[in-house]
Amino acid sequence: MDNTYPEIPDYIKEMILSGEIDDIFLDKEGRWFHNGEPFLNEKITAFFSKSVDITTDGQYVIHYSDFTYPIRVEDTPIFVTGVRFDGFGSFERIFINTSDGETEELDIYTIYYGNNNALYCRVRHGRMPARFMRSPSFYILERLEEKSDGCYSLRLCGQIIDLKTEEKKSEKVL
Repeated sequence: MDNTYPEIPDYIKEMILSGEIDDIFLDKEGRWFHNGEPFLNEKITAFFSKSVDITTDGQYVIHYSDFTYPIRVEDTPIFVTGVRFDGFGSFERIFINTSDGETEELDIYTIYYGNNNALYCRVRHGRMPARFMRSPSFYILERLEEKSDGCYSLRLCGQIIDLKTEEKKSEKVL
């Protein structure tokens, strides 16, 4: 995936304004819907998950080749589906698998905790938020430490990272 931002074509914008556009929706559990009905074909949902992107003005879209179509997203457009730790201490690296079928190194300074009791990070070079599914979040939260001030931090990659409760970059403590 490149770092360019797709734009919604004018004919799609006209369809939006006229109300003649189908609703494609991604819920907070990563399930895809078309006009309120769940997509049952796993090949379609895998294609959609791989094709999610964002426009310069922050609209989530399905983008493939020259095709760009707006979607509604309940929480985040991408989900962390797996976590792998390599190395230890300051040599540790953490790799995440995402719902778009990609694997990337986790930027530990982008981790934050949402007010809906979910763990999040930024993916695709910081362009998009991703929500950790339950199981992968447990692997990260095993590193959770309570500080004397009642706040929490994570010990990752030889660093102590303050766990923020909103989408702000986490801060290095050591």
